Amino acid sequence: MYVARSAVVSTAGTRASSPECCHGGGRVTSSVSLRRETRSSSSAIPAINQHVPRKKNLFVVCAVDADVVGQIRSGRPRWNRAKWDASVVDSLRRLYKNVEVIGVERGDLSALARYASSDAVVFNLALSATPLEPAFAACVQFGGLRCTGSGMLAIALANDKIRSRILLAAAGVRVPRFIVLEPGANPAHIDLRPPLIVKPAWQGSSWGIARDSVVTTRKGVLDLARRIWNRFDEPAVADEFIEGRELRAGLVEGAGRALQIAGIGEWSFPEGTRGVRTEKSRKNQRLEMLGPSQLPAALRNEIIAIAQKALDTLGIRGYGSLDMRLDDLGRITVLEVNANPGISSDSPVWSARGFDRIVRLIVEAALRA
Repeated sequence: MYVARSAVVSTAGTRASSPECCHGGGRVTSSVSLRRETRSSSSAIPAINQHVPRKKNLFVVCAVDADVVGQIRSGRPRWNRAKWDASVVDSLRRLYKNVEVIGVERGDLSALARYASSDAVVFNLALSATPLEPAFAACVQFGGLRCTGSGMLAIALANDKIRSRILLAAAGVRVPRFIVLEPGANPAHIDLRPPLIVKPAWQGSSWGIARDSVVTTRKGVLDLARRIWNRFDEPAVADEFIEGRELRAGLVEGAGRALQIAGIGEWSFPEGTRGVRTEKSRKNQRLEMLGPSQLPAALRNEIIAIAQKALDTLGIRGYGSLDMRLDDLGRITVLEVNANPGISSDSPVWSARGFDRIVRLIVEAALRA
């Protein structure tokens, strides 16, 4: 199915049961009532909201990109990436007695070598959403170091929209119907219902998605695919565009590998737009917290069930996030599953229950692995 250029993956009839983590669509009236909450809710998940203990005598090495390590060490981060990673470092220093920050350069892992024989835990924030992200996780793993989040294979799978969706669909997780357009493909017919959104197969963080990435014709799909081929030298993916509200759920692993919701947010889009998170606009888009009192219990339980199945299917450990669409029939469609997603203290998804608690749970999951 992966290599068939016009193969369509569909899970339109599947839906996870309710037991008990870049795409767009216009806002619609949903049969499931969701209200936004712009401040943290006092309603708590017990395992996440327990008292943060005193500093533990644990050696944590926080690995970040080499181009932001100087800003973080100086205590004056300027770029957003530096600010986000600095918030994790600050949290680690509140929780643990011995915390070091190292910069990881693409193709040069020497900064990690001197910790290979130590008992350090690596908090992995390096090379996120780049082709070298799985390789760095593999180096940490094969070096015998304990590391937060997922390993090489899970990261590589999650970053591949094609293979991850095929696996998720086979596991019964609802994903958009899509086709794969290998470089040079020219299918005579595209058996999908427009509108369609066209995106790179292996990029994250909305890279390669623009305001004109939603189209209704075969010519429009092929024009966008050529743009992706020329820029990224990788396949393009054309999805059936899911109309609905776009949600992001942050999930963290607790004891017994059971997932807990760290927070759920809804992306806010300007009225009159299709609601596409683009490469240029992603920095200005707002993610607003949906507190437990604003989220129906049945929907919350369904998100947890879908997330558990999705993360288990891809082998994701420690923590992760899901980007989802909720349509007007109350159906959840998973757009992407993210291994080792970016976290920060100013994100409503990761700070809703206390950011230090989330960071501690991520480290504790690494210690259990």
